Amino acid sequence: MTGVIQKIGLGLAASLCLGAIAACQPTSPTATPPEPAPEPEAPDPAETEDQAVEPTEPTAPAAPPTAASPDTTTAVAPEPQPIPPLPPECNSPDTQLAMNLCAQAEYDQADTELNNAYQSVKAPLGGQKTDQLITAEQAWIDYRDTYCDFVQAQFAGGSIQPTVYYGCLTQLTDNRTAVLQQSKSASMGYDAADQALNSVYQSLQGYLSPAEQEQLTNAQLAWIDYRDAHCAFEAGDQNDCLALVTESQMSQLEEQLDTRSL
Repeated sequence: MTGVIQKIGLGLAASLCLGAIAACQPTSPTATPPEPAPEPEAPDPAETEDQAVEPTEPTAPAAPPTAASPDTTTAVAPEPQPIPPLPPECNSPDTQLAMNLCAQAEYDQADTELNNAYQSVKAPLGGQKTDQLITAEQAWIDYRDTYCDFVQAQFAGGSIQPTVYYGCLTQLTDNRTAVLQQSKSASMGYDAADQALNSVYQSLQGYLSPAEQEQLTNAQLAWIDYRDAHCAFEAGDQNDCLALVTESQMSQLEEQLDTRSL
């Protein structure tokens, strides 16, 4: 199992390639002095084309794009989606069914917040940076699903299983939002975080059945793919990025170790 954690590698720094195409604004027609029986003036083709372009349409710009030249115009992110409210029964859920429904509703809120953060980060990007962000997000989704399948497996068939599953989804989603918004910082260096994660991982494996050990291994491999993809997208200090993501995963496994060692 130690081979899983040794799969630590710094993501390659990605080159920035910002490209944004400014929407052309139609020019105001210039007033001309009156003349006797003036001939109707033909519309300016460039002006007509500008007026026909939808402002939010990313293709068919009025002016030819300059793909290699960065633009000072900042793309505008889509309007944030409203956070869905919790059902009234979530004020005091008194049955397991109500708890399950509320856990799902809380995940829906977290998922909306993450989508808003993702769209905000993505809006000003272009080219390779956009591709890197998409790759990192897809890797995170694979990790999220694989890890939460591992977490809920111990409660398979039980009435509490949905609450556990959606609680896991919510927690990982909140963590991903914080990473995208850069609202968290690591409390230790990468080497220390990596050693701590490896120690917790090995301890947790000792409490698992062979099937659960395999699930955790698959989740950890998916997490490594996400870690590397995300830190390849980040343009800052790679050690700081690796430390933050590693520390977050260590906290997740510590919770599982506390639960399963009781």
